[in-house]
Amino acid sequence: MRNERAEGFADEFATANQEAIDFVGSCSEEQWQTIVLGEEWTVGVVLHHIAESHMNGLRWLESMARGEPVTDTVGDIEDRNVEHGRRSSGVPIVMTITLLRENGRRTEEVLRRLTDQELARTAPFGPAGGRLMPAEGMAAVLARHAREHLSHARGAIQGSS
Repeated sequence: MRNERAEGFADEFATANQEAIDFVGSCSEEQWQTIVLGEEWTVGVVLHHIAESHMNGLRWLESMARGEPVTDTVGDIEDRNVEHGRRSSGVPIVMTITLLRENGRRTEEVLRRLTDQELARTAPFGPAGGRLMPAEGMAAVLARHAREHLSHARGAIQGSS
């Protein structure tokens, strides 16, 4: 049986992910190397971050849907982001598109399977200081996270032309 709320989160996420894929596919090699102000990463690293973050967000969502706490802290996220910036600076466009597709597909599938009960479950969310957060809040964040970073990357390309 379809869950309209879960379908809505999945559709919104799938649209945001496709926007990221389309943007990556439109980038030239020069644009891929443009620095994104405020992120201090290249466009390529920002888009690769979106692709990798799908799995981190999915891990959090699945934990929260079970009512289990997310124990990651803001410091953990910052440390992972620094490491990500270091190791992904040379990732080519085609690999980022592949990762966006693969991780996006997995995330979308999980979103579509969520029940109302799972969406309503709350769990302590470490990045928010352990404040209780419903799983549906994380489901909504998945698309928003991608769109925020995508907006920054688009702005960097527009600002450099």
